[in-house]
Amino acid sequence: MGQEIQPSELPRPEPYALGQKVGNMLWIAGQTPVGDDGKPYGLGDARAQAECIYRRIGLILRDAGGRPSDIVMLRTYLTDMRYQPLVREVRSAFLQGHRPASTSVQVVALAQPEWLLEVDAVAIIGQS
Repeated sequence: MGQEIQPSELPRPEPYALGQKVGNMLWIAGQTPVGDDGKPYGLGDARAQAECIYRRIGLILRDAGGRPSDIVMLRTYLTDMRYQPLVREVRSAFLQGHRPASTSVQVVALAQPEWLLEVDAVAIIGQS
């Protein structure tokens, strides 16, 4: 089985893991704009929500022994494609020139109405 990745800074979700590492492969569950206190973050602000999400992804990568350049796939779910330019700016700053495969789609809704976006990722730790 895999190793559950759960940064101490982040609330533990139920009934799933934030990250699952099997060998050097890391699957990061869809990250949402939830603050360290477990409450919605950046209400109405796509940039703030993206910054929160990429911070969370960075913590999960760190705890798995990885870094942003280990990401091989990102999937972004947006409630409105007009947010995409802001999200791309935040993503680019996080990735610092790294260019993983990527998908962006608009969805009707996410699990909480306050959430404007969600991002999941796959990484191969130590391959960058």
